[in-house]
Amino acid sequence: MSLEIISWIANQLRLALLEEQEDGTVTGNMHALAPLGGQAPDDLLDGVQRLLGNADAQAIQDILESARRGTSSAWAPRPGVRVLAVPAGDGRAAVLLTSQASLVAESVQAKAAAADLAAGVSHEVANALSAIVGWAQVARERPDKAPPEEALALIEKSAQVARDATQDLLRMVRHTNHEQSRCDLSAVIRDVVRLLRPEAQNKRVHVHAEVEGPCWVEGKRSQLFSIVWNLAHNAVQMVPAGGEVSVHTRPRGTLIDLEVRDNGPGMSESQKERAFDPYYTTRSEGTGLGLAIVRGTVESLGGRIRLDTSPGRGAKFRIQLREAGAKRESETVPKQTRISRVMKPAEAEQAHVLVVEDDEGVRGLVSMTLALGNVKSTCVGTAAEALTSKGPFSVALIDLTLPDERGDILLGKLRKKGLVTRAAIMSGAPPPDDADPDGQPERWLRKPFEPSDLLLIVRELIDAGAGTQNAANS
Repeated sequence: MSLEIISWIANQLRLALLEEQEDGTVTGNMHALAPLGGQAPDDLLDGVQRLLGNADAQAIQDILESARRGTSSAWAPRPGVRVLAVPAGDGRAAVLLTSQASLVAESVQAKAAAADLAAGVSHEVANALSAIVGWAQVARERPDKAPPEEALALIEKSAQVARDATQDLLRMVRHTNHEQSRCDLSAVIRDVVRLLRPEAQNKRVHVHAEVEGPCWVEGKRSQLFSIVWNLAHNAVQMVPAGGEVSVHTRPRGTLIDLEVRDNGPGMSESQKERAFDPYYTTRSEGTGLGLAIVRGTVESLGGRIRLDTSPGRGAKFRIQLREAGAKRESETVPKQTRISRVMKPAEAEQAHVLVVEDDEGVRGLVSMTLALGNVKSTCVGTAAEALTSKGPFSVALIDLTLPDERGDILLGKLRKKGLVTRAAIMSGAPPPDDADPDGQPERWLRKPFEPSDLLLIVRELIDAGAGTQNAANS
């Protein structure tokens, strides 16, 4: 976790934080300086001792020196008290004091976990977007090298990875469990190698896969893609022009071996020891999250990972995962999304849907989905535009977070004006605790969603509205 995040947490939760500056002085937040009489301490050791009440100076000095060398350290001087020393820059340290047994400590841990989780998801989404951008450029500039069908297929795969990463985050936030699935690791490797092709070619790096037929392992495709992509992508970024990256997989008894090798600069012993630490990186543009994500994902799947490397001799990551057995061919064929036949023609022609979504990309997707289902729609980007739209509408699809109004509040206003009765709120977040009683939707449509899911919800809302109208007329 970065010092910026720790500083923010300390200030939000009123925790004492002291930090060494480049000029040798020590600064602190108000929650550290107040118990010190409003005066910054002469040095960090003195400040921590005074805050703790003359604790063991040597123990404090040990964790400070560790942080100054770039490694975070923690120490519990007595039950219920914890001292965290973190790097603050070259040869400098910062110290956060908190209580292990308090609600504050639990909140710090929760906020730190949330920050790390959000950073990990952002990292995965950024990876997917880099592949999407690369293939979009190839398709536009060199269509002879990438037929539109191939480029679109690979862009779709990367977009699915980004979608899966956000869905995994939502599941974790909601504390919901989902069943383990199985996936062909060989197919994932081939996809990753193809997706890396534009970036590798720009660097004149050769990337190739060596697979021995299907290798079914326990795990979701998004998890396996994350492992292979992070290792192979890191390798492509590390090796010099003319370098080589190879990805291998083969069965070994009840296990599946996965190896990612490169002939890059390799790592020193100290770099190897910290390679899997979160936020540790040797590259100025790196996030330090890739290998930490890989290790965490491998361990979550019950696997093991090992790194063999030395200066000038490249790096080899070896991973062992549980073999899951082959699937029937019918299970491996991806299910096609149906959108044009979700609704009956008569239902579609009579429907008129109001779409309120400020994101142009999502608004375009919803509009196109409804059009492919022969459903008429009016699409706007703000609450103000929605309230002046010409209705009434069969159904409203409203984003929860609009620039000028919250979606549920807007729904209440639309109902009072008689523009709409039945609606779905679109959001990746759970319903707000203070939701407008007049703006309770009939359905929540979780982002990201499939086009077929959207049309199914529209059909359900239209059918329910028709049933209510028929009952009123009888």
